[in-house]
Amino acid sequence: MINKNIAVFLPKDSEAMFNRTSKRTFGGATIHLYHFVKELYHYTNIYTLLPEYDTIDFDDADNFNIIKLYKESDNALLKFMKFYKFIKNYEIDSIMQLGLTIESCVLAFFCRILGIKFVFFFGHDIESLGYYQNSRKKCIFFPLLIKNSALLIAQNEIEKENILKRYPDITKVKVLKKGIDLAKIVKVKEKKYDGAWIARCDEWKNVESYLKIVSMNKNYKFLLVANPVPGKEEYFNKIKIIASSFKNLTFYSFVKYEDIYKLLAESKVFFVTSDMEGDWPLTVIEAAASGVPTISLNYDYGVLIDVYNAGCFCEGSIEKMNDFFLNLMNDPLLLQKYAQNAYKFVEDNHNNKRNATILVEWICSL
Repeated sequence: MINKNIAVFLPKDSEAMFNRTSKRTFGGATIHLYHFVKELYHYTNIYTLLPEYDTIDFDDADNFNIIKLYKESDNALLKFMKFYKFIKNYEIDSIMQLGLTIESCVLAFFCRILGIKFVFFFGHDIESLGYYQNSRKKCIFFPLLIKNSALLIAQNEIEKENILKRYPDITKVKVLKKGIDLAKIVKVKEKKYDGAWIARCDEWKNVESYLKIVSMNKNYKFLLVANPVPGKEEYFNKIKIIASSFKNLTFYSFVKYEDIYKLLAESKVFFVTSDMEGDWPLTVIEAAASGVPTISLNYDYGVLIDVYNAGCFCEGSIEKMNDFFLNLMNDPLLLQKYAQNAYKFVEDNHNNKRNATILVEWICSL
């Protein structure tokens, strides 16, 4: 055990990770940090800061030190006072947080003043350019975050280069891939779905392109899990209406996290259609760990496709996406080869235990 006291702020949509009965939407950023915190529990004193949720009931409770820090209805001043009291009482050395917000920038500055090391994780490529992920608006306090963070963790070389182009003197940017717990991967006897798409129902995720594939292949079975996004209800309802018109599509608006792995294992191919991400979405990595290759419409990160040959980059072409899908459906041996390559990719690059060990070494060196 390393003598470090670390606190971590999980994203605000984290309730469903800690309450098995919750129906609130959660994103990949929450799961990403959740995996790291769970593993870091075995190396150091790490505290997970959550709002005062009514119920805390989840499978991994023995691997978390949860602090119910404030009520969700508390105003900003009261939240700050409770937070300040916590870091003093627990003698916090480092604070970790993922995803660009105004609070991230202020927190980095506040930690610098108090002598606490602030470790920031970028949750999306666009954040490394100084823009908020959801609104795509410019973060005017971005320089505050860059200059006052003790460590900036990018998910890929693209994000790292974006930062260094603007701040060439910064030496505290490191690349660390998402990690997943391979022990959670499940096996199934049969595949129920030929294709699957799982993400938040946001415009930039571009689910319409996937629905075009569904419409072009009425003899195949597809899965769609599209979680509603607060403030985007009109868009969600539009997608829901379109999805309900397909007889070959199974649609879910919410699935518990522990059930995601089962749905992925029951699928043959995973589709990703968003315009950009923060490296591969966690669902792509979870799919690959389940032996499911990825068909990517708009981007190609790292080595999944080019080196491991575990999917296809379609260069924005729906026709190419459809052709590759049909190639896999019509050639079981080819599909099996891609499935084996996908698992090897995760084993080599996204093992949570190995990546968490690297993270601990970095934090201890600050």
